[in-house]
Amino acid sequence: MATQTGTVLKTYFNTGDQPTEAQFGDLIDSNLNLTEGGAVVGDTSFSGTTTITTASIGHLTLDQDIQSAAALDATHYIINGKRGEIRSQLGTSCAVDTGFTMELRNTSIVANSLVIATIIGGEGAIVTGSVLTANTVGTSTASLNFFNTGGAIVDNAIFTASFAVL
Repeated sequence: MATQTGTVLKTYFNTGDQPTEAQFGDLIDSNLNLTEGGAVVGDTSFSGTTTITTASIGHLTLDQDIQSAAALDATHYIINGKRGEIRSQLGTSCAVDTGFTMELRNTSIVANSLVIATIIGGEGAIVTGSVLTANTVGTSTASLNFFNTGGAIVDNAIFTASFAVL
């Protein structure tokens, strides 16, 4: 018994055909059985509402719940979990070709974690498209470093920084 493409499997069931035991075996082996595990190979797309509680890619597993923290003019944020977002505002204006740093305190961060981040928002200039780096400082701590390449951003400009801890 072997896995077959959908095109081949359909030929087993044309009008008047009597599929063999081996062909039924191919049909079963070619489909994902949720109780036996298995893997989806190739491009996969979903339409409508899709709920995923955990996504696994190789050795990468991300919690799907996004934790949020909101604070005005804060220098550090405490958000635990593998994914999160910081909703805040600048503590002071940010000139072109300058930047600011936020500290992320998160129990999911270990010394060899990779933290990736994005930032959107801004006022007076757009934050999106500027450079944001994330560095693991140590266990439970990362530094989110923003470098403004657009235009000056006014004091108290609202932004959202999203991150994932890998």
